[in-house]
Amino acid sequence: MFGYVKIYKPELKVKHYEAYKGIYCSLCKTLKKEYGILASFTLNYDFTMLALTRLAFAKECCGFKDSRCAFNPLKKCQQCVNGNKELSYSAAAAMIMCYHKVNDDIADSSFIKGIFKRIIKPYFALKRKKAVKKYPALDEIISCAMAEQAEVEKRGNAGIDASAHPSAKAMGEILSFGFDGETKEKLNRFGYISGRWVYLMDALDDMEADRKTHSYNVFNNINNEKEAKEKAVGVINLTAAQLAHEFDKMEPARFGEILDNIVIDGTFSSMQSVLNKNKEEKK
Repeated sequence: MFGYVKIYKPELKVKHYEAYKGIYCSLCKTLKKEYGILASFTLNYDFTMLALTRLAFAKECCGFKDSRCAFNPLKKCQQCVNGNKELSYSAAAAMIMCYHKVNDDIADSSFIKGIFKRIIKPYFALKRKKAVKKYPALDEIISCAMAEQAEVEKRGNAGIDASAHPSAKAMGEILSFGFDGETKEKLNRFGYISGRWVYLMDALDDMEADRKTHSYNVFNNINNEKEAKEKAVGVINLTAAQLAHEFDKMEPARFGEILDNIVIDGTFSSMQSVLNKNKEEKK
């Protein structure tokens, strides 16, 4: 999966960082409890962001209590209380998305390179089935998005907006599911821009590899590699600015400082990490 949507720790207060870690650890425990220990390894920052945002707007206040790490009982951590509904929802989304991502990777890989994904597919198929029983609408959202994305990539000449739309639309619907009124509208728009940003970040991250393998990448429609990267950075920065604009319209009941850190500092830090990684790989 992706894992681009994350905090920028140097600019985050200790108490807010501890709260973020508490949500991260709680989601890990939820994955383990509901889908087994291997499911915990699918946890990343994007799913944590999903849980964090939904908890920020949930009617029930999410507190914390002292706990122990699921993998290292000697390590202390915080655990959410009164947040089981949103954590369970985010865990289900993780299982469904992982299953579809495995399928997508198999379709895009040769038989040899895709062997590992073929081995783990039955596991994720089983976990997806369990998640769908709890949230059938989630699977419909993600399945439709994957089908639309495949159709866009099959055409091979879609623009940036058209290429990013299926993923962005799905994220908006996933994030706002179960809410109503103005909150639902704001979460849907925030999720849409967030999903667009993640899609574009992934395209930037994979640009050079996709160019070598002739795989679809929206930025590789530009033949000159330098120009393609400059275009990508410009579009991603613009999308990050749009995300910040949408966040300014929102009024989270809690965790606002953490979300602000992710939207402002975290997006910039993630892009710099991707750019620096690509530079190191070229050396």
